[in-house]
Amino acid sequence: MTARTLAPFDPEVIRPWHLGDGPHGALLIHGFAGTPPELRRLGEALAARGFRCYAPMLPGHGTKPEDLERTRWRDWSGAVAAAFDELAAECRDVVVAGQSMGGTLALHLAAHDLRVRAVAALAAPVWLSGPLPPLLPVIKRVVRWHRAGDDVDLWLPDAVEELYSYGIRPTRSIDELRKLCAVVRNELAAIRAPVLVIHGERDRSIDPRCGREIARRLIGSEAVRLELLPRSGHGISVDVDHDRVNDDILQWFERFVPAERTAAAAGR
Repeated sequence: MTARTLAPFDPEVIRPWHLGDGPHGALLIHGFAGTPPELRRLGEALAARGFRCYAPMLPGHGTKPEDLERTRWRDWSGAVAAAFDELAAECRDVVVAGQSMGGTLALHLAAHDLRVRAVAALAAPVWLSGPLPPLLPVIKRVVRWHRAGDDVDLWLPDAVEELYSYGIRPTRSIDELRKLCAVVRNELAAIRAPVLVIHGERDRSIDPRCGREIARRLIGSEAVRLELLPRSGHGISVDVDHDRVNDDILQWFERFVPAERTAAAAGR
């Protein structure tokens, strides 16, 4: 799935954002080469029900591909942990949602921080498909860039206009994503927080079997739910089922937020 190339757009459009001032927090993490607006619809739905939402920009993102090339997966996960700490300092309980690599980072955070109250992982990879990923340690030394294709897997093709990402991606950074996936795949059994896993069956960027594998490996989680959406592509948060996805994530989070806090939000 492609998105609008980043360069021509106003930095104000893609900047990190905060929404809501409720008593509990929601951290929303964008995907690889992406930007915070891809989760804006979800943030608006959560903020309307009393969540204090924060969508940070991951290191190396939202500027130019050369900046992404200089980062490593631990830079991305470190930024997520710092953003979580920021919300946790203001809110008694914090939930986390992420799309694509953002979902993988959300799972990584939950594996290491027991304060994560609940997780929603949208189209999250725990491995990369095709014959090239195992060759990335070599490829990145001889081929610097990978150009995103023109294939749009969304049921609503115009929804791609809500996505802003780099048109070219460093092969070194794709290899960092591969490393992150391998780490998180082995961490899933350590997660105790409840996890909602959502994947579009039209996804041609991340194999939908990743969703099934995540759910299967979450053997220590308080609760696990897997949703496969036949019509949705990779950009679940903006595709045809986005309203259903937002509702399901909201219900999932409210199920695990302390009851008195849900009541407080409902009375706003």
